[in-house]
Amino acid sequence: MNDPERTCNDLREISIRNGATVFGVGGVGEHLSSFPLLSETLRSGMTHAISLGIELSGKILDEIEDGPTQLYYFHYRRINQSLDHIGIVLTAHIQQKGFNAIPFPASQTIDWDDQRGHLSHKAIGRLAGHGWIGRNNLLVHPRYGSAVRYTTVLTDMPLPTDPPAPGNCGKCRKCIRACPASAISEAPESFDREACLEMLKVFSKRYQIRHYICGICVKVCRLRTPAPQSDIGS
Repeated sequence: MNDPERTCNDLREISIRNGATVFGVGGVGEHLSSFPLLSETLRSGMTHAISLGIELSGKILDEIEDGPTQLYYFHYRRINQSLDHIGIVLTAHIQQKGFNAIPFPASQTIDWDDQRGHLSHKAIGRLAGHGWIGRNNLLVHPRYGSAVRYTTVLTDMPLPTDPPAPGNCGKCRKCIRACPASAISEAPESFDREACLEMLKVFSKRYQIRHYICGICVKVCRLRTPAPQSDIGS
């Protein structure tokens, strides 16, 4: 007989052993229809989303000044690959328990015009209690800021869900001042996606990086206080 609490703890431990920094679960049944690129076949029966995150290296972020570095590009890719691996491991574990699971890539663009994937990892992360959507249009974790990459595993396995994380950006305006594209303003919903994308294209050519990344607003939205060991993975 499935014990949701124990099963969730097992999934958390597996995730942490494989390198995850944060783990959370959100109830998503009624939210999946808001992702138009997620087919009915994939949505059908899915009730929960496991949101996994890995913190980026603070020292690598510190080196970023006017644009992404080659080391940040490599680090970004490797973090995505590690997240994909954890998602596949969790999916195998869940399926062995007799339930369905779908791992989604940490970074995959399906709609290039609107820069969207099958679903939004940051939206799922917010539902799973990891934080809030900041002015920089990224998920802001109360401990790690925006310096976390995320992935998602959808499942029909019954699991306890995490409560929303309280908080907001408050008086912080660092990302507004730092953004080279002037894409960030006071309200998160006013984020200028087109201006951001155009700057990412410039960076891709300028730094010979085959990915649309920047890292500047991530760098300035990073909390440096280390987490207590007992809180890792929460």
